[in-house]
Amino acid sequence: MFQVGNQYGKMSKRGKALDKEMRERIKQLANGLIDSIDIDKLTSNQRANMPKALLPYLLPKELSINGEMVNEDEQEIKPPAVIIFKDTKEYKAYNKMSEDEKDKMVDAAT
Repeated sequence: MFQVGNQYGKMSKRGKALDKEMRERIKQLANGLIDSIDIDKLTSNQRANMPKALLPYLLPKELSINGEMVNEDEQEIKPPAVIIFKDTKEYKAYNKMSEDEKDKMVDAAT
């Protein structure tokens, strides 16, 4: 029930972003720390872990597998094929088929 003075629906303070000055100071601090790292003094394990830590920040988030972007309009979307077998013999025969034979069977059914 509604009560006078309740805090329901009040904006939360958790989502507030840092101001520009603070972001710039953090960037400068991070750059200074990175510049102060002497790679020659790192162990081989630390040197191997450094690219693992840095690459997520350097690479784009989404990369296509082939390096080519595919237009969504050009992609053909097919519904999944549903195959109903009468008995286990048909199922076992289907599993022994090559991928081409399976594709032909699915195409013939649709």
